[in-house]
Amino acid sequence: MKKLILKRLTFPLLIVVLGILLYTLPQMVANEYELRIWMLLLIYALVALGLNILTGLTGLVSLGQAGLFAIGAYTSAVLSTKFGFGLGTCIVAAMILSAAFGVLLSYPTVRVRGVYLTVITIAFGIIVENVAIEWSSLTGGPNGISSIPTPTMFGLPLEDTKFFYVLAILFLLAFLLHYNLIKSRFGRAMRAVSQSETAARTVGINPIVMRMMSFVIAAAFAGAAGATYAFLNQYVNPDTFRFDDSVRFLLMVILGGSGTVIGPALGATILTFIPEYLQSFGEWQRFAYGVLLALVMFGMPMGIVGTVNLWISRFSKSVNLRSRPWPCVNADTEALLKSDTAAGTTCLQTKDMTMAFGGLIANDKVSEVLKAGTVHSVIGPNGAGKSTFINCVSGFYRPTSGSIEFMGQIATAKQSHQLARMGLARTFQNTELFGDMTCLENVLVGADSRYRSGLFATLLRLPSYFHDERRYAAEARCLLEYVGLDDYAEEKARNLPFGHQRRLEIARALAMSPKLLLLDEPAAGLTHGEIEDLMKLIRNLASHQITVLLVEHHVDMIMAVSDHVTVLDYGKVIASGTVAEVRSNPAVIEAYFGTGETKGNTDDKELA
Repeated sequence: MKKLILKRLTFPLLIVVLGILLYTLPQMVANEYELRIWMLLLIYALVALGLNILTGLTGLVSLGQAGLFAIGAYTSAVLSTKFGFGLGTCIVAAMILSAAFGVLLSYPTVRVRGVYLTVITIAFGIIVENVAIEWSSLTGGPNGISSIPTPTMFGLPLEDTKFFYVLAILFLLAFLLHYNLIKSRFGRAMRAVSQSETAARTVGINPIVMRMMSFVIAAAFAGAAGATYAFLNQYVNPDTFRFDDSVRFLLMVILGGSGTVIGPALGATILTFIPEYLQSFGEWQRFAYGVLLALVMFGMPMGIVGTVNLWISRFSKSVNLRSRPWPCVNADTEALLKSDTAAGTTCLQTKDMTMAFGGLIANDKVSEVLKAGTVHSVIGPNGAGKSTFINCVSGFYRPTSGSIEFMGQIATAKQSHQLARMGLARTFQNTELFGDMTCLENVLVGADSRYRSGLFATLLRLPSYFHDERRYAAEARCLLEYVGLDDYAEEKARNLPFGHQRRLEIARALAMSPKLLLLDEPAAGLTHGEIEDLMKLIRNLASHQITVLLVEHHVDMIMAVSDHVTVLDYGKVIASGTVAEVRSNPAVIEAYFGTGETKGNTDDKELA
């Protein structure tokens, strides 16, 4: 309890300390030049904080931030010199325009990522530089825009010290918003997209929306920084915003600690002041700068803050974690798992669903009906089309022909994240977890589609945000207890044994409060005891009117838990009915054991 209280007080104390430091700093600097360096630091930190959202959370590398920085600066310069607008109006306008370009930059992420996306952002920076040179009627061309007036706010001029305090307030607000985003469902969703886009889609997260949001936020921060930079410098030209600046902004994030709260600000501090201290090296300044950076990055590949956090976790007191019996059914889980779907209603229906990959027909006119509150299993030999069927149903494949209905709605053309928001959850044959997130965070990501508080409420920490966080954190802990992993709540998912990862994936799916749960070979890799517990869990879910579609190779498990069994062979349905009907079906016996002398041994093989 004390540890939790201390953890919650850490950030408010940090804000107070930063506020006091920034308030007293103008009285401690020796001259105006030093004060200017500190103001540059605050401006660069704004860019780094925004870029941390893009790179540290969403995992997208941009080398075009100098272009967005330039857009903000030119917007401010034009509005102040030609129209006489003050600092506040210029900052808002710069943020809006830069955010609009952030939307354009986010569009390529639909098709390209990695190094290809980085190249596109580099091209964007080059385009901005050339537009600034050629559009001389607006930007002044190579000569730029000079005589930018002293910044004013509410009609009052802001001299050096007053302007510093405005920058300090702007930085603290940005730092607070940056923290609020990281420690929220949006921050978790962005991290989820960067670690496993496939899994993120299955819990209702649209990766395109998350990437666009991160681009827009990073661009808005860069635009605000550019606007203030124009007033500080009182002159802008194309040479002011170079590709080197984009590299430096990215290095600030990586050096300080990508994805951490204070890392970008720390990185900005180091890379702003180091050049000042290295001036004594003369012409060797760049060489010394590069060597120092290389040594730090080689010794601290996770950045300064990330590496310190790693060291702390390694030397902190270890806790003996234990796996509890599961499923753990109590009053809380009974209330949490109860589905409002009426028993016997049609949950999912496929009509002549066909999926072809070129000349290969993986599913051939599959027509099945899943009733609410039942366990409907799909079995068949390897290559029978089971995985294709479950991928079509969950929105990862779009059928070549036929139709799919889910909860009475046409779902044939819907994508996986849309179906997830309708109540369709799934697990994977090879577990798809968010490995660098804790077990509790994994389950909270599963509840993402159920949150009602939006981005505005999250950033400003309105009451709806706290209501959602308390509610779904309590539910997440309840689900971890249900699968016997409550002691592992703060453990990273990648550190769990394989069987525990299976349980965590199920808990994450259940956090969506699903109407239909698709389990793709959940018993693979489990021990006999774990399979027995899994069977109890499946039957318990069905008793709460959660429909289960089970794809599994363990035939004895299928026969023990299923209400209805569908058998596929070469993409066709060769049998569909109760366990007793499928057990004695000649076509099923032939598909599994062939004909002839092996046919008489089916009872010994326990297809039943």
